[in-house]
Amino acid sequence: MLFKQINKLSNVFLKKIDKIEVVPNKCLKVRAVTSSCSGCVDVCPVSSIQIEVDSIEISSNCINCGICTSVCPTNALKWNHPPLIQLFNKIVRLSEEGQAVYIACSSSINSDCKANVVEVPCLGMLPQELWMSIGMNTSQLRIIYDSKHCRGCINSTGEEVFLKQLKSAESNINKVFHMTSSFDYLNSKNEEIENHNRRRFLSFLLEEVKETNTITVKEVLEVSTPLSPFDKFNRYHTVLSDLEEVAEEVSEMKNTLVDRFLDDTVIHTDKRAFLFAEFKRYPELQEKLAFLIPNIDNSCTRCGACAFLCPTDALVMDGENIILATNKCVSCGLCEEICYEKHIHMNLKKGLFFKEKFVYLL
Repeated sequence: MLFKQINKLSNVFLKKIDKIEVVPNKCLKVRAVTSSCSGCVDVCPVSSIQIEVDSIEISSNCINCGICTSVCPTNALKWNHPPLIQLFNKIVRLSEEGQAVYIACSSSINSDCKANVVEVPCLGMLPQELWMSIGMNTSQLRIIYDSKHCRGCINSTGEEVFLKQLKSAESNINKVFHMTSSFDYLNSKNEEIENHNRRRFLSFLLEEVKETNTITVKEVLEVSTPLSPFDKFNRYHTVLSDLEEVAEEVSEMKNTLVDRFLDDTVIHTDKRAFLFAEFKRYPELQEKLAFLIPNIDNSCTRCGACAFLCPTDALVMDGENIILATNKCVSCGLCEEICYEKHIHMNLKKGLFFKEKFVYLL
């Protein structure tokens, strides 16, 4: 038992070492070879990503730009250095100090320390959900962006992804971000720069400890561990047998077990986490935004393939019923693609749909 816990803790620190966390079981292409998803491969500027039958291979020529993580819908590839929530918290904290906050790719600025600057490997690594959260919680953000610099960068796809994600966020929250090609001010006092360096380093350490603790808890509790389709198949039959046995004795306990089975305390992607956080702060956003949600025809044969292959456990078989755990669905569309007889269709629905914990699709 102790060895198992130590092994989990070691996995936590290994994950913190890697800038990009790879979880093959969440990859649409690994789940189903027929999936059309190729976002990470398409945007990688150095062609370092290869998706195998049961793994995602990243070659040594990877430049750690992080763009693949911004287009991955399921967090099969996730930026981890630092996590997006840590970047967001830093931007909000700096904004609350009352000064302009700058965000820039590290290669576009010189090495001189400037106060209130958040550096990222590439602006294209930031997904639209993060931009939305930043836009709705800060008022003095400045984006350092120079198209000429982007065109001369080894990261040839970064600019296109960045502008696409940013414009989508601007449209969703009805706000235009301020972009500039240079800083509006320079901190010229060496003492202030040195003090800022100390504060930044100390703040970084505290944030790292906090984030590591969070990941540790998740690892130990196994709340974010994805299952393979085979594991899910075995678990389904085990749970189904338990439910049928309980139903014979006390039928009303079945709903309780299903509710527990669909527990909504796990959010599988950091992108959706940002989105749901904004829904709580700004309920009107749910009315404005629309999402692709699966709909199942009554002609469905209940083969269960959609539930077994779902990378986020959003679809669950309960006997003859198919249930959708709304907070786990990331609109990836894999269920529609793998349905052999085409009983599943992705339909647009308002964000109000997520107010329901789970819904019976069939």
